Amino acid sequence: MAKLLIVDDEPNVVSALRRMCLNSMMTPAIPDAQVTTCTSPLQALKHVGDHRVDLVISDYRMPGMDGATFLTRVKELQPDTARMILSAYTDMEGIVRAINDAGIFRFVSKPWSDADLRFSIVQVLQHRELLLENQQLANEVRVQRGIISRQQAELERLEAESPGITRVRWTKDGGVVLED
Repeated sequence: MAKLLIVDDEPNVVSALRRMCLNSMMTPAIPDAQVTTCTSPLQALKHVGDHRVDLVISDYRMPGMDGATFLTRVKELQPDTARMILSAYTDMEGIVRAINDAGIFRFVSKPWSDADLRFSIVQVLQHRELLLENQQLANEVRVQRGIISRQQAELERLEAESPGITRVRWTKDGGVVLED
């Protein structure tokens, strides 16, 4: 199942992207897409903090936070989440920042072609899966060589599966914070 998060301050764009991603009649197929949408980058960051996301597609120009800043924060919360920017603006400084800081996989111009965007989404998801598989295989080799412990490898696997599960927040008196 591919968990997608679409973030754009324009509700019509969000709706169009959601319909396009969920349309099972279009090719190439996005495998078992589960799409969540947000019209605010702050709302989307809260979602990313609480849920595993495979791919985030974000507008570049949004009120409160631009797409490059938003995707940089997503990268900090979930480094294995693939990131794309969809924008009508070609601000070179912003694009460079999105590539260098946020590590975006793809930049797509508005207006987009549904077929091209779907193809890009499928490619990005496949690339992400290869990266995760390579990381898992590298960890297995490190465990075999004794470089990292099985416990550390398991913690990394759990964190990738459920972001934030290995991070504990403490109160001043030594208690554990279960909710914000």
